[in-house]
Amino acid sequence: MAPKWKELADAIAAKISSGEFPPGYRLPKIEDQVRQGKGSKTTVHSAYKALEAAGLVTSSRGHGTVVRAQVPLSTGTERAERSRRTGSSWRDGERSDSHTAGIVAAPDDVADALGLSPGQPVVRRSRTYRDAHSSTVISHSTSWIPAAFADELPELVVGRRLAGGTTIDLITRHTGRPVTHRFSSMWARITTPADAGPLEIPEDTQAAVIVLAVRVVDSSGTTIEYGVDVGGPGQRWTKEEPAG
Repeated sequence: MAPKWKELADAIAAKISSGEFPPGYRLPKIEDQVRQGKGSKTTVHSAYKALEAAGLVTSSRGHGTVVRAQVPLSTGTERAERSRRTGSSWRDGERSDSHTAGIVAAPDDVADALGLSPGQPVVRRSRTYRDAHSSTVISHSTSWIPAAFADELPELVVGRRLAGGTTIDLITRHTGRPVTHRFSSMWARITTPADAGPLEIPEDTQAAVIVLAVRVVDSSGTTIEYGVDVGGPGQRWTKEEPAG
């Protein structure tokens, strides 16, 4: 049975995730929660601290405990467009770390997306996007690239953030062939033990996550990258569009 403070924290987190408690919403004072039977002062305080550690709320003297605006997931297309405009794929309030790279055998789904045979060598680059305030995982991102590009662009297999933009920026500048198509898809699934490391969650977690995938094709018809982002539990993708 979960501790009382965790039950309270989970209940509040669910209301934040659903939008019932929107950004800017001030949670009840600890004393009010106690009077409403939510637990002792220690219980409520612990729940609020857990929510703050998870990046869902901020607490300050004079303002109380307030729901934070969450950094939403970005599609591969959005990251590419942001990189083109600003030179960085990061959204405001976001940072990345845990960059890895190397040449591996292509899994079946990756081979299909890149137009290769299963097991052929491909470049696999991955990184973790985090909330810059709380360090919680927003998404884990993996880029799959035909290994042929690594012969002339060895920086693709170096495990650090690329200077001057994304892998797509690097490849298109090298080849001189611009991107002409991006085929994007999105679906939901339940976490598996394999998600534990990348998303920094317990192995027995069973939660819904959003998967965003994009296949990028250049003007020669070559698929130059297949990118897959898996959002952390509770993360959502949002997009603002002009009316009319």
